[in-house]
Amino acid sequence: MDTRNALPVLESSPLFAVLTLEEKMMLQKSASINTYAKHQVLYKPGQFATKVYLLLKGVIKVAVHAEKKDIIKYVVRSGSLFGESCLTGDVQRRDFAYVMDDFAEVLEMDAAAVLMVMKCNFGFAQSLLHILGERLRYTETQLEKVVLKDSKSRILEYLHQMGMEQGKRIGFETLVKHNMTHQDIADLTGTSRQMVTAVLNQLKRSNVLYFNRKKILFRDLNALPLGS
Repeated sequence: MDTRNALPVLESSPLFAVLTLEEKMMLQKSASINTYAKHQVLYKPGQFATKVYLLLKGVIKVAVHAEKKDIIKYVVRSGSLFGESCLTGDVQRRDFAYVMDDFAEVLEMDAAAVLMVMKCNFGFAQSLLHILGERLRYTETQLEKVVLKDSKSRILEYLHQMGMEQGKRIGFETLVKHNMTHQDIADLTGTSRQMVTAVLNQLKRSNVLYFNRKKILFRDLNALPLGS
């Protein structure tokens, strides 16, 4: 555990900007910054939920395991909070989180300390409630897509979202550097790996995009046939 680096992170992160120095010190006392290797598990179902996490570097997958496969709930990227269910009453973990990138750097905070600061600072509590609300709305949207849209449409919409949120414009093209396997995309969209591969290959043959294991280059992001 290394608490020496925790305070500078708390002082620089927009999430904690509303806190006083005393409140940041309350969090820092039990906080630590830890690094994890690729595929390393941070927590898993059945473990006591005593920490809240802020991802500083890397990519984290939060998922549940059912019928011999992962069902991805969401993917966490740098600057985002996760493992926050302990703030809403969960005593044990119901999902698991593990590293997708080559490594991850994570700020880990004691849940009891976070709850104490929430009681002291209404603005901070509001910020965390907003994050919880956004995550709930995301989950509801994903469920609606599974019910209302076919597999191909869900994959196309996810690719478009990936381009919009993670893409870097290069002229008319959009480059996305990623670490998602076809199975990861399938798990996120509630489809199969074979369907993801088929859709990507079709788009590649149509020159809508080019892809390999580490990147997707959209020739024209707006040319994705959404709603088909």
